[in-house]
Amino acid sequence: MKFNQDTEARLHRGKRKILDSFGADPNVTGAGIGFRRRDGQWTDEPVVVVLVAKKRPEALVSNRRLLPRTVEVDGSPCEVDVIEAGPFRMDRVSDPAQEVTPAAVVGVTGRMRPPRPGCSISNPLDGDTAGTLGLFVLDKTDGTVCLMSNNHVMARMGEGVKGEKIIQPGVHDGGTAAKDTIATLKRWVPITTAGTKIDAAIAQLVDQMNLSLQPALDRMPPLGVKHPAVGIFTGGDDHGTGVITRIDLALNALNVVPAVSAPDGRVAAAPPEAVKVPEPFMNIEKVGRTSGYTSSMITAIGVESLILTPIGMVLYTDLALTDRFGLAGDSGSAVFHGGDGNTLVEPEDNSSCPLLGSVGSYYGLPLTGDNDLADDLRDNFLAQSLVGRLLVRIPYINQQAVIDRLQGKQATGNERSYASQYYTKYHDFMATVLADPNSTAVVAQEHLDDSIFVINGLAQTVLTPQETQLAYTLYEKALMPTLGMNRRQVLEYMNGHDLYRLVYDEIAKVPTIETNGPIELPR
Repeated sequence: MKFNQDTEARLHRGKRKILDSFGADPNVTGAGIGFRRRDGQWTDEPVVVVLVAKKRPEALVSNRRLLPRTVEVDGSPCEVDVIEAGPFRMDRVSDPAQEVTPAAVVGVTGRMRPPRPGCSISNPLDGDTAGTLGLFVLDKTDGTVCLMSNNHVMARMGEGVKGEKIIQPGVHDGGTAAKDTIATLKRWVPITTAGTKIDAAIAQLVDQMNLSLQPALDRMPPLGVKHPAVGIFTGGDDHGTGVITRIDLALNALNVVPAVSAPDGRVAAAPPEAVKVPEPFMNIEKVGRTSGYTSSMITAIGVESLILTPIGMVLYTDLALTDRFGLAGDSGSAVFHGGDGNTLVEPEDNSSCPLLGSVGSYYGLPLTGDNDLADDLRDNFLAQSLVGRLLVRIPYINQQAVIDRLQGKQATGNERSYASQYYTKYHDFMATVLADPNSTAVVAQEHLDDSIFVINGLAQTVLTPQETQLAYTLYEKALMPTLGMNRRQVLEYMNGHDLYRLVYDEIAKVPTIETNGPIELPR
């Protein structure tokens, strides 16, 4: 589906306004343009697409950070659609921890002669890495056959030197410069922290006659007018969203043209129609080193996003967005128009709660491994009562404020020692109680004594005076009455309207804590 020219221009202006206003928010990972997705179904409503690391209900987002539903452009509103995607990183394999199971099953990690699009390659001077050979191209300056992939796969983010060896398979897959060199680095498009639209490089094939234009695995045809290239797979996030750089821009910048087979069997230059610009809803397919053959769909275009690279965060612009299309090691794969749009990868979800990460780092605790326990506490206990639902909202709304307060700081040795002691004491106890709705464990005086000890410690280090007073007040008026209660009794107590009003009113007095207003109480 295409935009008309005026609509596309307005959406880009709306995207710019959103990024200017909200781009500094750590939860905003980028923005582009596309069409609205409602309840998992695509509509024909054009929208500014805003990417966030974590999408939450409006009630759980600080009013200061709440993204608008529309943005005004030229006196009229542009609709805004918020989706969960990012933060992004480059998708080459660079250490054993990044290896993913599908590589051994469907990927292209072995030695392949002649080399074919989709197979594993790397620059051995880049260490234990592997990416993907994207396309064979013809250099317009001298007519030689070259292979094309990402700059970050072959040219070491621009630190490479012309003539460096490119091997197949990549080092991560057992390749060596002595036995497996197939090309030498020739040109690349520079990448700096100032930003780029293009992540591409070419390397001249050593044996100009030893190549196959047929992509590995034989799941799709070679490039041609009926199977045009649209991009280069460049990066992804932990949830399966991928970013694609435009291949038309890369070909022009490198002064090359895709290679096709001529009727007499020679390698020839492809016609212009063998290259297309990505469009929303376009079905796409590729073969990559790790995930093998996949097919998905373009979900947004004109995307601007910061991507984590070996030289730091780099602003990439004019990207296309897609879902569940590639994995680490697929960087460099040529992306074609085609496929069923539904041959997808199952990404490993390595995401963790930023708040747990920040607090865990401050106290030296392994809280990032407690996502499941935190979810259990939220869903199977706190969410079952009025006060509990309020206590769920407050950390979400104020998450960034906590992260900012702890940024670059570390608890003292004594604090870390006590934190470790209480973590060890209560971790398994809490897990056991949460797992049993009929638990007979009760709130003991020891638990209350530990609570006031922790509050006293927080008051000396991370809490403001008003936050400290709030903690003491809630301890006295809300926590102490739970003495002797079991799990069911605590839940019943936390569902009381009077307790809810007490807790909410006390929290609302503290200027450093946002609440977004009280929960509507049943009459």
